Amino acid sequence: MRIRRARPAEAPAIHALVAGYAGQGLLLPRTPEKIHAAIGDFLVALDAGRVMGCAALEFYGPRRGGLAEVRSLAVAPEARGSGLGGRLLEAAVKQARRQGAGRVFAVTRAAEFFERHEFARAPGGIPAEKVARDCANCSKAATCRLEALSRDLAPAHSPHMLPVLSPASLRREPAPA
Repeated sequence: MRIRRARPAEAPAIHALVAGYAGQGLLLPRTPEKIHAAIGDFLVALDAGRVMGCAALEFYGPRRGGLAEVRSLAVAPEARGSGLGGRLLEAAVKQARRQGAGRVFAVTRAAEFFERHEFARAPGGIPAEKVARDCANCSKAATCRLEALSRDLAPAHSPHMLPVLSPASLRREPAPA
């Protein structure tokens, strides 16, 4: 299987993969329009021209030394267990490194998968940028069971090691009467 950057014509196949896992509560849902708009962030794994897997790499702030998130990592059911997910993850990490990221992270229920690929559980939780963008308005923020894992790509003294928050910290307490 070949892994490369996604093309606009592959957006429907990417959406189908992501929607399948989002329907099971394993990935955040993404509309076809959002996938099409972010197609440049996606990598795809192809087998005989068919999209068998995908992963997106999204940056927060400056790319040089900054923070990147691996999102929407999905593999077709018939390719599960083949190592394709790991190959897509490593391709995304390689892309993040090439583009100058200092750290890459993922928010997941599959922590063990990421740990097999040199990610470590992020002390303190989900990066503040992710919480502000995706978790602040999420109806599940107060009961979120997702874990953040990260992999440093820059020296430990990098000024871009960013603060982390928990989605539960966004709970809206009733105003005092």
